[in-house]
Order: sequence, then C-alpha cells, then structure tokens
Amino acid sequence: MQALKIQNVEKSFGAIKVLKGINIEIEPGQFLILVGPSGCGKSTLLNMIAGLETVSKGDIVIGDRTVTHLDPKDRDIAMVFQSYALYPNMTVSQNISFGLDIAKMPKPEQKVVVDRVAKMLQIEPLLNRKPKALSGGQRQRVAMGRALARDPSIYLFDEPLSNLDAKLRVEMRSEIKELHQREKTTIVYVTHDQIEAMTLADVIAVMKDGEVQQFGTPQEIYDNPENQFIAGFMGSPSMNFVPCELSKSDDGYELLMESAGKVTRLLVNQDIPGLAQYVGRSVVLGVRPEQITQVSEDKPDSMVMPCAVEIVEPTGPDTMVTIRLNGVKTVCRVHPTAICSPGEPMFLQFDVTKAVFFDPETELRIR
Repeated sequence: MQALKIQNVEKSFGAIKVLKGINIEIEPGQFLILVGPSGCGKSTLLNMIAGLETVSKGDIVIGDRTVTHLDPKDRDIAMVFQSYALYPNMTVSQNISFGLDIAKMPKPEQKVVVDRVAKMLQIEPLLNRKPKALSGGQRQRVAMGRALARDPSIYLFDEPLSNLDAKLRVEMRSEIKELHQREKTTIVYVTHDQIEAMTLADVIAVMKDGEVQQFGTPQEIYDNPENQFIAGFMGSPSMNFVPCELSKSDDGYELLMESAGKVTRLLVNQDIPGLAQYVGRSVVLGVRPEQITQVSEDKPDSMVMPCAVEIVEPTGPDTMVTIRLNGVKTVCRVHPTAICSPGEPMFLQFDVTKAVFFDPETELRIR
C-alpha cells in the first residue's frame, strides 16, 4: 500500500492552469520533497494534499482512502507551516496539546503525549512559556511538536526553515533528518532549497511550471538529470554548461575546448549512442565543479588542459576556482593546497566519465 498516491492531479485558477497532471506515489515511512523555484506549484500541491485547496481534476489517496474531496480535519494529516502558526495567548504546552484537546483526549493522556514530544524535541524547559518569549528555532520546534503530538498518517511541511538564519537552518535540518530516521514517519516537505532537498529526502520531485520534471532519489537526480533545468537546479555550486563542438575520433568523440587562447581536444570516454547525430554540431556539455580539479595521478582516465584562473574562492575544505571555457564562466572545485592565483594559468584535470550532454535547442539530455 502506498502512503500517498497523487493521480493525474490538476489545478486551475480560472483559465490559468498551475498544476498539469501530477503523478506521484510514495511508500509508508518515505520522506518526499517537492522542490523547485518560486511559482512552480509545489506549495499549491501541498495545500491540495492538506485539503486547503480544491482539486480541479484527478485524485489524492492517503493510505487506502481517497481524500480528494474530504475536509482537512478528516484526512489524518498534520501540517507544519512556514510562519509557525502558534497561538500567541497559549503556552508551549497548550499549543502542542491543542489538537489533542479538540480530539477530546483525556487530560492525563495529553500530558503524557506533550511530555514525550517535548523530550523528543528538547523543549522541556519551554513548556510554560508563550511564543513571544521564544526564538525562531524554538518556535519551529513547538510547531513541529504540535504536529508530532497528532500521530497522523502523513506530516506536511511547508518551507519550515525558510525564516531561520543560516546556522540554525542547518541545525534544524539535522534534527528533522534525525527525527525521521528515528520515528519512520511519512513526510511531504516543500522547499526551494536544493541542499535541503538533497540532504533530507528519500525521494525528490523536481517541479517547474506546474509539472514534475523528474522524480527519483537525490543521487539519481544529481547524477542523471533529465534536462538542463534539473541539472542546473540540483547541486551547489550548480552544474557548469559549456557549449562545445562535437567531432568524431578514433576512440569515440572529441570536444573542442578553448581557454586562455589555447584549444584542447577532450576525449569523451562514454558510450552515449545519441551523440552520433550531433557530430559536427554543437552540444552543451554539463560538468559539475568536482569533475574539474587540480592534476592528480589518481585519475588516469582524465584529460588535462591549461586554463586561465579568473576568480579564487576559498571555502575551507575546498577552493572554488572560476575559469572560462569556450567563453563561458566555469566553476571548478580544487583542493585548498592547490596553488592558483587570479590572472595566472593553471593546469586542470577534467573527468568526463560522469559528464552529461544536452541538446542546445530543447535542453533535453542526450542519451
């Protein structure tokens, strides 16, 4: 049985169709993330799962029940909002137990649940405070606690960390991950932050313009993007896109690559049948920063070429180096001990065994 099944779901506001035939299925205990840029329809889809928006077409099934036209209170879901949505006149304890009170759970049982959730989220000392006396991170924990107290079929998170500062966002992300691993809860989580998507999800639905562009595990989507949008959206720093002329060689295919006035032929040591029709034409090479590094003997299959360094950005564990390939700024990830200075040439090693190629017109992956 699927924990959640979304079947051919569409949503229209008047003549404007904002969701166009969404199909997603997840198993019990899976962590699904809906990710995409602002306006792609991810929050609208979450609100439809919650029952806060009506479905124009299609069905939503939670467990073994079709909930498409049920009220939110009848769907057995709990939602954590971006704005926390806490009751300001209630204490933390009262906020957490609010749903239990509505369900007429006896007070002694409510206290057991509140104490369990407070211990889980490490907010036991805060139970008698009101929201105005809490920090942003503490408020978010209380909002999560209110949802966890319900023990529903599915938890829905609507960009819960977007109001937090960078350091706290990382800490809360780890806590949500740990919570999911411990409780084995089913979660649908909306974010525009692809790092949140990569670190938290079991499966990701990448959305754009009201459609699911790709559905799969984080690693599948990172390594095998279906199109140029997905390749550029998932990953930080994002994938580099370099237009190249493709030619035939004795060993397969070659790419003409120019940097600092010098042209190098890079061998494509992959078996990609679809490249045959692009010989003599332009393709877009998709290569991630970690595939362009300082020269190392550990990668005998890699190609080496001289490049002119434009920008050097130390990050601690790595140094990000910006070069220009075929006129396009390209980010490379090198070891912090690699010697490089802006304006000077540097030999860099290209690992094209995992590089991907796109049609320059359709932006679809060439396979």
